Amino acid sequence: MAKKGERKSQKRISASKVVKIGRKAHTWLLKEMPGAHTGRESMALGVVMRDLMELTNNMQETKLALSAGAILVNGVIRRSTKFPVGLFDIISIPSAKKYFRIMLDKKGRFELQAITEKETASKLCKIIGKKTVKKGMIQLETNDGKTLLQKKSDLKPFDSILVSLSDNKILKEIKLDKGRIVYIVGGEHSGETAKVKDIIAGTMKRPKLVSLEEKDSSFLTVVDNIFVIGESKPDIGLKVKDNE
Repeated sequence: MAKKGERKSQKRISASKVVKIGRKAHTWLLKEMPGAHTGRESMALGVVMRDLMELTNNMQETKLALSAGAILVNGVIRRSTKFPVGLFDIISIPSAKKYFRIMLDKKGRFELQAITEKETASKLCKIIGKKTVKKGMIQLETNDGKTLLQKKSDLKPFDSILVSLSDNKILKEIKLDKGRIVYIVGGEHSGETAKVKDIIAGTMKRPKLVSLEEKDSSFLTVVDNIFVIGESKPDIGLKVKDNE
């Protein structure tokens, strides 16, 4: 039997957990197109504008705003309502002098954090892959679809890099190590920050674990649930909320 291919429609009730919407208000939701982020880790730009930013009342108004080139994602004008945006992506509205970063709330859903224009120049990315390619160059792959070629690199998967959005140059390397500050992107502590207390090697049956501490408590989580954001303090101007 032939494959039908990817579904082009999305019901609200089965949308990704990161999408913060009224799931029973309507039946259908605008589905993001394939792009830098996976489907379960992204949402369509049109939905962000209408439901999170509340810039428009309906999708027709959203299309008009995008067609006018009023919205930038990571410094690039985007005109499609289906363009996928994900964690730490930066949305800019230069005409209104408004700038936002995609973050997570305590339920692991996307929310917007207002930032300054200066903060839109760079973006924090997580290394998810590393391999050697032609001429001995090292290719680093990030969580947002970037591929960066380096002559040599000590970076490993789960380390982070601060990247200039104008030329994709690495401004800073932040390795996963004890004492580092991490942002939790999965599990019951989503949207919180913590400090790495210890790193526990994985086995054939268990993934690598990270022991974290915040205030007077500590807990374990799998390494996939963390995003390194700084050595001793966040490197992205993160407004750390009290973790009640």
